[in-house]
Amino acid sequence: MFAHVPVSLGIQLACWALGRRLGASTKASLWLGCFAGAAVCIMREITQREYQWIEQFGDGRRANMPGYAGLEVWEWNAHSLSETAVAISASIAFAAFVTRRR
Repeated sequence: MFAHVPVSLGIQLACWALGRRLGASTKASLWLGCFAGAAVCIMREITQREYQWIEQFGDGRRANMPGYAGLEVWEWNAHSLSETAVAISASIAFAAFVTRRR
């Protein structure tokens, strides 16, 4: 259930380091990293839903899938929803913790 957390935090830490190296503030770097980490996790789940749709309804062909199929969040399974929510929450908590201490 926590497989996305290290990915999200790793991206956030990389953005923090890169941002500081380029002269951005800690706050800006951390929150940009939070956004980037969340985006990667969300995109992964969208892609997984697209592949599920293709298997279930598209006869194995991506061309049969409507463009919005992966964006139907209400069709995501509970594992996908919880995994994404936990990863985003961890990134937000980390950014809030570090920026409040400074």
